Amino acid sequence: MIAADSKIFTRARDLAYLAGRIVDCECCAIVGVSNIGKSNLLRQLRTPNLLTEICASINEDTTSFFYVDFNLQLQMTGQGFYELVLRTVLTNLRQHQADPALLGVLEEAYQQIISPTDEFQNALSFNQAIIALCEQWPRRVVFLFDEFDEVFQQLDARVFLNLRALRDKYPGNLIYVVSVGAVLSSGRNETEIAEFSELFTHHTYFLQALEEADVQRAIKNFTVANDTRFSDEDIHFITEQSGGHPGLLQLVCQIFAHNTHNGVARDFRRVSGQLADNPNVRTECVKLWHSLLPDNRASLFDFMTLGQIDTRARRVLLQRGILTAKDDGQLAVFGRLFEDFVRRQRLVQAKPQKDIFLDVDSGQVFVNGKQTELLTNLEYRLLLLLYGQADKICDKYRIVEAVWGEDYIEEVDDARIEKLVSRLRQKIEPTPSEPHFLLTVRGRGYRLQVR
Repeated sequence: MIAADSKIFTRARDLAYLAGRIVDCECCAIVGVSNIGKSNLLRQLRTPNLLTEICASINEDTTSFFYVDFNLQLQMTGQGFYELVLRTVLTNLRQHQADPALLGVLEEAYQQIISPTDEFQNALSFNQAIIALCEQWPRRVVFLFDEFDEVFQQLDARVFLNLRALRDKYPGNLIYVVSVGAVLSSGRNETEIAEFSELFTHHTYFLQALEEADVQRAIKNFTVANDTRFSDEDIHFITEQSGGHPGLLQLVCQIFAHNTHNGVARDFRRVSGQLADNPNVRTECVKLWHSLLPDNRASLFDFMTLGQIDTRARRVLLQRGILTAKDDGQLAVFGRLFEDFVRRQRLVQAKPQKDIFLDVDSGQVFVNGKQTELLTNLEYRLLLLLYGQADKICDKYRIVEAVWGEDYIEEVDDARIEKLVSRLRQKIEPTPSEPHFLLTVRGRGYRLQVR
């Protein structure tokens, strides 16, 4: 089994931004798409004196970071929120051997919250605890609220009004840093919520993919942890496929390592095929896709098909790291894997009124709006491969691996592939002898033409 990468990504630029906010006693929101590294970034701040090299005034003697992972919240209520935050604070202070008198106040407040009571008493006990913390703990208090989206969307607005009141009472000693998937002001619009969201209006930071130095460091950490080696060419391939997205980067490294023996990698085409078919890669891309609003998805389609994008969509997709600007100013999708996924989405979402359409979920195939004869398992696997690589050439190597499996690479000859292609044409081509969709590219392979 391949070990997980336990090393952290440095993200020096992002840490410098957070250091600046903490020095200025400003709340900030870290916004980013799925698995871009928001949680990793916040967890790094728990590392003793991590920010000291960036700013000497931020150290264990001046600043305390309380990392709260809301995935651990027991119930989606105000009581559940207050319980988790105080539990986190108590655990941290006990580890630092805080003054017993302060611990006593916090423990009493915590017991009042976990005992049956009303929401007003819960909020009052929580406030008393945070007031004691800010006034008696001799360090600046920084709350790192991770996985904050669901909490923000579902909790009673009074919880956030309460947080805002505490912040207003201690503006120089109490800081909130939240990690979310979308800008807070784009969600709920109640007055109490707006007042809380206002804390982050001028300090919303969009987390991007890893910079080149951090990508190189992450890959190196992976090779050390898994006792493997990647060449410079391998690293270039891994970087290009993942685009520096931490979640995809880890998956590409794992799949690449499985295809590397004694430091020698198998053919890139094979790895590319496994990446395209890997369910974990697909899931990661689906999460990224669903993090975009419908109009942003449409704009991304337009960009990839027409090379055009309006100013607002350009700004949003750049902020979210879906598009990146190259050195020459040209835009590009951040990584090859997600670019290919979006291209397939465009095909899947196309209406089946004309040409060829494959409903991947149901396995049904439509040609010019009419369902075809049921495909055999091998025919379906071939069409699925070609459809996923629409308008691209698939060679024999790729076809055999996807349809029959890699163990048959040496056993399946050209004639067997040609017979399978012929059978598929009989079912999807209006005139099989004059194929319009499934084309032979002499000497190179086959291509499915869907336009």
